[in-house]
Amino acid sequence: MLLHGCRLSEALRRGVLMVGMVDSAVRARGDWSQRVRSDRAADGAFVAAVAIAVVVYYFAGRHQWFVRDDWDYVIGRDALRRQRGAMHWLLEPQAGHWLTVPILIFHVIKQWFGLRSYWPFLLPTMAAHVGAVLLVRTVCRRSSTSAWTTTLVCTVLLVFGAGWENMIFAIQISFNLSLVVFLAQIVLVDHDGPVDRRDYLASAIAFIGLMSSGFGTIFMVGIVILLAARRRWLALLVVVGPQCVAATWWYLWWETDGAAQPGNAWQLPIFVVRGLVTTFDGLAGIAGFGTLALVATLATTLARRSDRRVNTLYAALGATTLIMFTAIGKERVGLGTAFATSSRYAHVAAFVIAPVFAGAIDQLARISRNTRRAGLILLSASAAVNLSVLSRLSVEWAEQTRVQRNTYDLVAGSGLAAQVQHDIAFFPESAAVHLDNLPELVALGAVTPRRPDTLAEIQLVRTALGLPDV
Repeated sequence: MLLHGCRLSEALRRGVLMVGMVDSAVRARGDWSQRVRSDRAADGAFVAAVAIAVVVYYFAGRHQWFVRDDWDYVIGRDALRRQRGAMHWLLEPQAGHWLTVPILIFHVIKQWFGLRSYWPFLLPTMAAHVGAVLLVRTVCRRSSTSAWTTTLVCTVLLVFGAGWENMIFAIQISFNLSLVVFLAQIVLVDHDGPVDRRDYLASAIAFIGLMSSGFGTIFMVGIVILLAARRRWLALLVVVGPQCVAATWWYLWWETDGAAQPGNAWQLPIFVVRGLVTTFDGLAGIAGFGTLALVATLATTLARRSDRRVNTLYAALGATTLIMFTAIGKERVGLGTAFATSSRYAHVAAFVIAPVFAGAIDQLARISRNTRRAGLILLSASAAVNLSVLSRLSVEWAEQTRVQRNTYDLVAGSGLAAQVQHDIAFFPESAAVHLDNLPELVALGAVTPRRPDTLAEIQLVRTALGLPDV
């Protein structure tokens, strides 16, 4: 009996230990799960995402070079200044855009660094892109979007391959600056009460956005909608009034959009829809999923029960996105409705609508917890897909620039330039570069003369110069 009692006691002791171990494991698992779901973990994940994005930007940008409209900034504008003066240099439009700020930025960089490397021109564009991501993050958190949803949406934007042009094409600093200013204005004016220094700062920085691209006036309308919805009439006058006066002056005295292609007005709704769907395709990361994502975002946003501040903010951002594609379509629909799918527009629209999209993801929890989890999984997959798209398209863009750079090098070193007219342009898409620009490009370090050695290289030079085949 005594032996049996000892065995029973030992079994009970072991059972208690097992229960304790299981209980400890359950508590540890719960603590770990709670830590992972915490805002602090989400913030740490975002910091890691930014660090990874910096590495991605290096690989995406390391082989890029001047191409297309880059040359208009570094060559064409300087020629315009010499021919017509500083006012035309700074205020004359290009494709309908007021570009004073980007022109000055490119001019300063060119004076300091020459054209030996593309990085001094590309880094400000990438920095503005990251700045826009940080501002979207601020807007999302102010709108009570959960930390993890905010982190995942902003991670998608960090590597937004669907908007690759505004990340690896240096001249797109024009769009990025207008976008950053708009988002900063949203953050600054998003408060109640009388006009204060935040509103005055929003008014001051508005001129940077206005003088960086045509998006400045579009975003001005977005700020008007937000402040009118909040009934902050005096703030509206302070923030938008001076900008409106400046925009009116420029449009009356300088704006002439020779690139406008109005086209058939009946195509405008299709243009707008294609732009919106392309934007949501990029955010969702799945081609063809944009329509569903757009409808789901609209439905969940309209059905949300939130405070008036968030509702008016979402309404202003949604209206701005719609106005943006309508304004672009009015000027460009003649180029075809496919023009609405340009990555440069998808990038800007995605950043404007991202806080609304993030809020809609959170609203999926009203259906079920698993539905929201599915939304977060979709965002994780979208980040991976966008990263892949950015990597692929950056390689393709770099290859295009490599071909043009190789041609300039070979022509400069061929000794055949004397046989043709010096106003010849080599590539229609880079029309600002003529044969007589090559000495300047050599002096600035953009072109390294190289003698053509092979038959293929000799033929390439002769074709570029319009000479008969070998």
